[in-house]
Amino acid sequence: MTIVESLSNAWKRSFPARVCSHAALLAALFAAACGSVPKTSFYNLQTPPVPVPSDPKTDFVLGVEHFRAPEILRDDRIAYYVSQTQMNFYEYQRWASTPPSMVTEFTARWLESSGVFSQVKMLPSRDHVDYTLGGDVTSFEEVDSEGGVKVRLAMGLSLVRMSDRKAVWSGRQQIENPLSGHGVEGVASALNVSCAQALRDMVPGLIAQVEQDSKAGAGQNH
Repeated sequence: MTIVESLSNAWKRSFPARVCSHAALLAALFAAACGSVPKTSFYNLQTPPVPVPSDPKTDFVLGVEHFRAPEILRDDRIAYYVSQTQMNFYEYQRWASTPPSMVTEFTARWLESSGVFSQVKMLPSRDHVDYTLGGDVTSFEEVDSEGGVKVRLAMGLSLVRMSDRKAVWSGRQQIENPLSGHGVEGVASALNVSCAQALRDMVPGLIAQVEQDSKAGAGQNH
């Protein structure tokens, strides 16, 4: 009976120390696990600079709608394709916003810098607009292939004249470019170049249509 009591007392005396030891071990493991989580990096498109204010080419106001996109692109994770049918996401590299949001802003700033419109507004807006620009982004990703790593952008634009609700212009571009640098930063840079290339090809047709409408309206006023 005396032996049993001494063992029991010894276990009781050592129990707090064991609890503290186990707690310290768990805390150390938790800290180590937390310390091993990589830092998340965010990437954005470099939007065109807004020009010094000058007389616009027309008096028209443009309203830009938020561009549409498939569900897979309504996500801030950066997508990459490893085959034609298999894709994945980077876990710790993300877009600063979703691809359709970034391309919408990029396009609005591009058209603002063109100087053809007196104002460019993001919709919805209570202010009057003469045209609305809609768009869609169907590809915005890295593509890994046997020939190397590249990026793919596919987007379309459509311009509606609000006076008669008529679609007066549309354009679509699909562009593939090699990486501009290394890693995910190279992917972001290459997609930035691709967006500029797509708009450089499409926007002149849009501007020509708006300037034609402006001249037609000026002729009717005389």
